[in-house]
Amino acid sequence: MKNIRTLIVAAITAAVTSTSFAGNGKSAAAAAAKPGTSTIVAIVLADDGEFDVLQAAVVKAGLVDALNGKGQYTVFAPTDAAFIKALGVVDEAAAIAAVNALPVEALTNILLYHVTGGRRISTSVLAASEYLMLNGEYLSRIELAAAGIAKTDISASNGVIHVINSVLIP
Repeated sequence: MKNIRTLIVAAITAAVTSTSFAGNGKSAAAAAAKPGTSTIVAIVLADDGEFDVLQAAVVKAGLVDALNGKGQYTVFAPTDAAFIKALGVVDEAAAIAAVNALPVEALTNILLYHVTGGRRISTSVLAASEYLMLNGEYLSRIELAAAGIAKTDISASNGVIHVINSVLIP
């Protein structure tokens, strides 16, 4: 068990280390510790093709106002490819259609399992063995590592976003 824990911590550390330096030589974690200028919602709803399926899900679940407020949150944001894989569809349009077909309660539960209270930069994420998610369930560091961390420490005015390669299912 100790060897598995060591491997998981090493994998998370490698993922965080590979994405944790900004072009100015300062770590992305240090930059994310300071609030950004855009809210979590503004980053997710940006028309940049990065979170199109997540956009549709957040809007359908009615979470735009909650994630646009002044409260501090940490969001583990799945990529479009993660939704395509989890939903077993062929493309982004099919994933958006599948998300829109889900019952709002189920979708909200899934999305809130990707959000924890507080501003947790990557070093804070690494330090915790589990996180209480906004749906009331716990997400373990092992589950988070298995989801695959693609990018860390995207600073928002009301929290931090870490991009993951899987949809977390409560």
